Amino acid sequence: MVTPQQQCSPPAKDGDWNNYRDIIITLYLEQNKSLKEVMRIMRENYHFFATEKMYKIRFNKWGIHKKLRAPQVAELLAQRGRRAAAGKSTVSFVHGRKIDADRLEAYLRRVSPTSRKAITDILVGNVVPTDAQKRSVYEIVCRTPSPEPNPVFAPKRVEAPDSLRLPEDCMQIVQSYVKGALENVWPLTPDKRVICPLRPRTWLDPVSSARQLFVNNFREQGFRMLNITFESYREVLLRQDPSLLVETCLALGALLQSGPGLAEAFVKYAYSMSQITLGPRHPLHLIFGRLNAVGPAEMPGLMALIIRGFLQEIQANYCLKPTWLATVYRAMLNSRFIGADTATRYMQELVTDLNSLSPLSEHDAAKKAHNLDDMRLLQDHLSWITNFHDKPTEASMSAHTLAATRGRKNPRMTRFSCYNMLRTFPTSRGVSSQEAIDLMRASLAICEEEFGRNDNATVTLLATLHGFLARAGRAEEAQKVREDFETRWNEAMGDTLGGRIA
Repeated sequence: MVTPQQQCSPPAKDGDWNNYRDIIITLYLEQNKSLKEVMRIMRENYHFFATEKMYKIRFNKWGIHKKLRAPQVAELLAQRGRRAAAGKSTVSFVHGRKIDADRLEAYLRRVSPTSRKAITDILVGNVVPTDAQKRSVYEIVCRTPSPEPNPVFAPKRVEAPDSLRLPEDCMQIVQSYVKGALENVWPLTPDKRVICPLRPRTWLDPVSSARQLFVNNFREQGFRMLNITFESYREVLLRQDPSLLVETCLALGALLQSGPGLAEAFVKYAYSMSQITLGPRHPLHLIFGRLNAVGPAEMPGLMALIIRGFLQEIQANYCLKPTWLATVYRAMLNSRFIGADTATRYMQELVTDLNSLSPLSEHDAAKKAHNLDDMRLLQDHLSWITNFHDKPTEASMSAHTLAATRGRKNPRMTRFSCYNMLRTFPTSRGVSSQEAIDLMRASLAICEEEFGRNDNATVTLLATLHGFLARAGRAEEAQKVREDFETRWNEAMGDTLGGRIA
């Protein structure tokens, strides 16, 4: 019974719906309660007040329905058909509820001619689904069913102690995510190599830029650069490149070293955005929820575990490009996720694997040249770790690597060297102020040529150069560089708003 006090209570707002979304979905779908029961429980237990019409509008917005809809049936049929063609058995779930073949067949027997035509039009591509219809299929998962355990011989599950439950939980979610993505999301080459799209710039670049801007006291610009990352993250989530989870962890590692609260703000954003974009039961959302639940001190260890588990799960049966792995290992070292000895061992294993490949014939000249380029890049990474990491010469050697990779058709390595140089200059006691300024001016010319006048790396390099000139007492030069920085910054922000920066 609704009391007069409850009748006067304000209805739920958008923020309230987001906060209680998981609870409402669990009651309505997983526990199969009626809408009136859900309304009562939410009202009495959570003081959450909304009319039946408001619930129905919200369910439609979320794509939540107990009965199957035509777009969901079309997606289920398409996924099951692709998997059957590949010789895979399938178990399907919609919003976490199992949809067996009998239920799907029963739906198709009873469906109206109008709905049947809608399903056919979607399957053959005659219609483009609306946003609401797209949301209704986000929660569909089709995977290979787990084998049924023998009730006599199945071992009893041993519960992990409290200190291990979170890592164990994360590893299980990571394994589920990788298996599902390998089956349905990520493209593969015929030789079972996972394809990581080569992008000269990624959404991680603004994170690296923001870090340097904060270090050089350009805080307003640093927060603006982070906002660029936040704004582009939804598209990154929808794309779900194989590098997404690793790059999210690496971004958090960089932000942990940039200032208090920045990493926490980003992981909260990733957690919320993944719920909206992918749904509350998607493995990525569940992983980000675990990261959101720990403090800054525990976060690096958990992220290192997630990345390692992710890479191991893929490489158990598939392959990743060795140069991409090398870049990941180097970034993990920079973020203190692993030590230098571990990174060195990983790099050496990559070099050994590449050396063990069968010799190529003269007919494979292009592939042979490609492998040689890969080997040279791996050797560059290995040499940096063993000879320069955490040493006074690291910044100057990164500058020399930046020059050496110029024009080698590997923009990621060039960009990586630029940001590594900027990151390590403050601790490079073996480099004088004059040498640092000379190296930065030379690197600035390279970045302008390789990336453009208003690229993130170029503009961030100017901000760091300004700081060194100011500390060296060269006020007039520092002022000119600052003016140049502000001009390019405004141009870069204009390019970003115009959609011309990736």
